[in-house]
Amino acid sequence: PMKVNVGVGAYRCDEGMPFVLPCVRKAEAILQASNLDHEYLGIAGCVEFVNHALEFVYGADCKPLQEGWIAGVQTLSGTGGLRVMGEVLKEFGHTEIYVPNPTWGNHIPIFRNSGLEVKKYAYYDFDNSELDFANLIAEIKKMPEGACILMHVCAHNPTGMD
Repeated sequence: PMKVNVGVGAYRCDEGMPFVLPCVRKAEAILQASNLDHEYLGIAGCVEFVNHALEFVYGADCKPLQEGWIAGVQTLSGTGGLRVMGEVLKEFGHTEIYVPNPTWGNHIPIFRNSGLEVKKYAYYDFDNSELDFANLIAEIKKMPEGACILMHVCAHNPTGMD
């Protein structure tokens, strides 16, 4: 009862059933009490949420954000977000994306199915169980200008490296 399996990206109890965190239950109760009308969001999601998220990530004083150089959309999930991103990259003329080695198992098919060639860059030192920073930087420097790079900014999957 004191163990939680987080190996597949979802919390599960000893019986294999989803474990919902108490803070999530509290958030659900707050939403339920607000009597939402369940109207569909636009295709880009909740614009107010996206704008707050962008300000949180980049800072309200971020000049590229203020000048409209940074855009965002709300997606159903990480997988859905990556697929949308792959489609956007392809639509705007990109033909390849670099992913860390290793990366989560579905990243490569997601981007291939978006029409992109997937290339890998050094990320993890398997012998020492740590970030392979020197090779990561060296390989990024060799990439062509304007290259698209997938980076896990925290909790790298599958290594857990931050």
